Amino acid sequence: MIKKFLAFACMALAMFAFSSCLNSDEDEITYYDDTAVTAFSLSAANRYIHTTASDGVTDSVYKTSLTVSGYAFSIDQQQRKIYNPDSLPVGTDVAHVLATISSKNGGSIVLNLKNKAGNDSLAYYSSSDSIDFTNPVRVRVYNTRGLAYREYTVQVNVHRQEGDVFKWNSTEASALQTVTGRRMVVNGDGLYLFGLKGDATVGFVYSNQTWKQLSRRSFGADAYKNVAVQQGSIFVLDGNALLRSSDGEQWQRVSTLTGVKQLLGATPARLYAMTDNGISYSSDQGATWTADALDDAVGNLPETDLNFVCSAAVTNDSTYNLLLIGNRNDKTVTWAKVEENGSGAQSQPWYLFTDDEYNLKTLPYLSNLQVVNCEGKLLAVGGDLKTVYSSLDQGLTWSAEATYTLPTALVGAAVPAAMTVGQKGMIYLTTSASPAVYYGRLTRYGWAENE
Repeated sequence: MIKKFLAFACMALAMFAFSSCLNSDEDEITYYDDTAVTAFSLSAANRYIHTTASDGVTDSVYKTSLTVSGYAFSIDQQQRKIYNPDSLPVGTDVAHVLATISSKNGGSIVLNLKNKAGNDSLAYYSSSDSIDFTNPVRVRVYNTRGLAYREYTVQVNVHRQEGDVFKWNSTEASALQTVTGRRMVVNGDGLYLFGLKGDATVGFVYSNQTWKQLSRRSFGADAYKNVAVQQGSIFVLDGNALLRSSDGEQWQRVSTLTGVKQLLGATPARLYAMTDNGISYSSDQGATWTADALDDAVGNLPETDLNFVCSAAVTNDSTYNLLLIGNRNDKTVTWAKVEENGSGAQSQPWYLFTDDEYNLKTLPYLSNLQVVNCEGKLLAVGGDLKTVYSSLDQGLTWSAEATYTLPTALVGAAVPAAMTVGQKGMIYLTTSASPAVYYGRLTRYGWAENE
């Protein structure tokens, strides 16, 4: 019994001593000399959206809550700048924004604002008070001693335009009026147009907002159909002579080809051509050629309006998804191939898209068909130029496109067209015997990285 009492007494004494320590008025507080903003984010904002009624005239504005937590902010500790690389959508009200700011060691955060007189005025930061970020805001974070601070400039970026707006512009040259059948390619900063004038192919280059005819006055009549660009070089098949140039002015003969129907196009690694026996490719810029494998009959290859489309594979380096789309017997014909390069690469054959009764979204027959790859989306035009079709699955299914439209002046004009895509999603479009070349892109493709 005595032993049990002693054990209980010891336990009670220990608990009393521990409780006395917790109630001590001599707790130490640690003060730190260093300080910094360690995290910054927006927690709430509104967005005003402009809409047009179905009558196309009435304009209205409505307010909606915007989820802003997904917009990351970068903190440049060296330059003491805080900003969002991905701008907020156009119409975001940054004059009334809630922000969440964290500091190292729990240092006090103060906003250095301007009062009505334009003078600096300090205000303690609160996550529940809105901040006006219309202009850059200076934020101070003090160390826990209150003796020093670091000041940051916070810039909240907002887009000035809607990202998915598409608009056409145009450039003209009177010399193009006599040029009928056309093909356009982009090489570096230059846009090249080859077309039929009389019984010969002539070439033009558009650079520094000016059209100029190439110094070589003409090629053969069918040369404009046989143009490709690879790694800074322009290739033209003129008769049976394969020519190469870096600028369209100075040309050198690469090889003499026999049995070639048309130069199709190029990937960074290979040139492709349609031959009497199918499809051949060259891995040495046209010097030598190898017959490629087909998984179906040569007689099922397209005959007219040939389009070669190359898309870099998302998953594998040095791998390209290829499409050959054209017409045969008033029907759209599509072949595809995966081109592999590098160590361990396997040779894949061209395969035909066969008829599928369950696929109700195939590309309809379009005379004078033109197909391009614009930033991962395939676009197709042709026929009476009333509709732009698009595909997001490498040409398997197609739908009428709502964002990309045709120039108003061309709608309904059943004339041959030529289309190509340049840098940053810039689309170029022209038609036979027209002095105009149209160009346009989605506004977001023209934004700088910090816009």
